[in-house]
Amino acid sequence: MSFKIKGLDDINRSFDKLANNAKSISGTNKYSFNEIFTADFMKSNTKFDSIEAFLESSPEHITTQEEFEAANETVLDHFVSANSNFDTWQDMIGEATTSMIASRIGL
Repeated sequence: MSFKIKGLDDINRSFDKLANNAKSISGTNKYSFNEIFTADFMKSNTKFDSIEAFLESSPEHITTQEEFEAANETVLDHFVSANSNFDTWQDMIGEATTSMIASRIGL
């Protein structure tokens, strides 16, 4: 006796799509802050509409890559804690990156 299970083709196509999407982002990649910190992420997790507005409003007044690299992470951590759903900058960037990757692979 054999059984035919409906929907397995759809599941296989979904797995294939996930695998292909995962391959497309594997390896070392560079992403801009706007790719990582999407408007949806910022609106859902901070008091700001964009990463630019968030960083410019911080006590460090970050508007350039150089200013970001020179910023005091402890000061930024306090700002993140007071103005987002995260305790630290590393927590925020980690969650934003995870969210971006999940979105890109179709989860």
